[in-house]
Amino acid sequence: MDSVLLEYMEQALDVFQDGVWIGDADSTCLFVNKKYEELSGFSRKWMVGRKATSITAEGVSDVAVSFEVISRGKPVSRVQTLSGGRHLSLDGFPILDRDGRVVMCIIVIRDISTIMDMESRLAHQRDLLNTLIRLAGNSCLQSAEDGSNVIFSPVMEAFLSKARIMAQTDISILILGEAGVGKDVMAQRVHAMSRRAEKPFIKADCGSLSPGVMEAELFGCTDGDFSGASGGGRTGLIEAADGGTVFFDEIGALPLTLQTRLLRVLQDGVIVRTGANTPRKVDVRVIAATNRDLEKAVTRGEFRSDLYYRLKIAVLNVPPLRRRKDDIMPLAKFFLRHFSRKYNRSVTMGDDVEELLLAYDWPGNVRELKNMMQEAVVTCPKNVVRSYNLPISRMIRSGESSSGEAEFDFEGRDYHDIMREMECRMLRAAIARCSGNMTTASKMLRMDRSTMFRKIRDLERHGLKVL
Repeated sequence: MDSVLLEYMEQALDVFQDGVWIGDADSTCLFVNKKYEELSGFSRKWMVGRKATSITAEGVSDVAVSFEVISRGKPVSRVQTLSGGRHLSLDGFPILDRDGRVVMCIIVIRDISTIMDMESRLAHQRDLLNTLIRLAGNSCLQSAEDGSNVIFSPVMEAFLSKARIMAQTDISILILGEAGVGKDVMAQRVHAMSRRAEKPFIKADCGSLSPGVMEAELFGCTDGDFSGASGGGRTGLIEAADGGTVFFDEIGALPLTLQTRLLRVLQDGVIVRTGANTPRKVDVRVIAATNRDLEKAVTRGEFRSDLYYRLKIAVLNVPPLRRRKDDIMPLAKFFLRHFSRKYNRSVTMGDDVEELLLAYDWPGNVRELKNMMQEAVVTCPKNVVRSYNLPISRMIRSGESSSGEAEFDFEGRDYHDIMREMECRMLRAAIARCSGNMTTASKMLRMDRSTMFRKIRDLERHGLKVL
């Protein structure tokens, strides 16, 4: 029986669906079966007589299990990666003589490339889902309350006509405009009119991200390189927008080092996660926006000229509200209806309000108008908003005052009430000028961000609406 077994041993091992490697106590290969040849790509003739450690030294594979099995005298399991990228599962077993010494090593090999690729894809999808869930609470997707469809003025019709043409291409777009004009809303409209409309629209607010976390937030990071990263790393905002659009709000606040990396995204369509070396292909359309003068920033060395000129190819200038007179009343009525429904109040607009709204210069643009209508709905004592219910009535009267002194309503109010009103106006104007970005507004006022929030909460407790 033993002689028959030895005579047909090779044929018997060739039947196995797993690869088999057999070596001596010196880890020199004695035999490999046909499945091993198929999995490794190396012939039996080439393998037999070679030491496993020398094959690893040549870079053919990254792990030599036989040496570990022989030295420990115990079974060992490892994952081996071949030079061609194939992943193999190795289970090594020692063969012992009567004295317990290792005389041979047998390794069973299985191909797990498909399983590892699947696990990698699942890990990526899991990480992407976590990123999208993290963004959901901060979603900037177009909603019915932004008034983006309320357009009557010729200047905005011309703007949208230009935006519609640009949207049909994949070219990067730079949106310029004053604070509060709705640059983010226009970025969403461009995305909605593009062939990427069914894909993600991800907003990266460069003005609110702290420099310490901005790189990982935008480009992602490897496992353990950033707090909260899951196994396999964390997907950045650019990678999360793959196939769709990534919107860089306040692009002028992006640090120079990250501007270089963004330029590579635009030029080569690749990103490299923080802490990694391997580039990842991404297919994203970049839209950037700012109310800063980027040309001056380039002159001062604060913004890369090559990035600026690449973004400058396609520019959309959002007109300020004072140049959209035909849109003011439709927008005001739209916001009034919206907030009336939201706060369950039936509030209408008095006949004396239109003249007031059209006479005002709207330095805070659409955002200021929206906030004003919200405040009117919340604070109006009756169901009809009159001109004297709006704070701009006092501003306009103050501007027309021959004495040049600001007018205040002193009736039934003390010094503290009046000062709170002035502080409310100041904070509202600062936030509007900074496009609603609280961090930027606090820096402009040289005020700690937590102090600003504390003041806003205090003003709201006294019935004054800042945001």
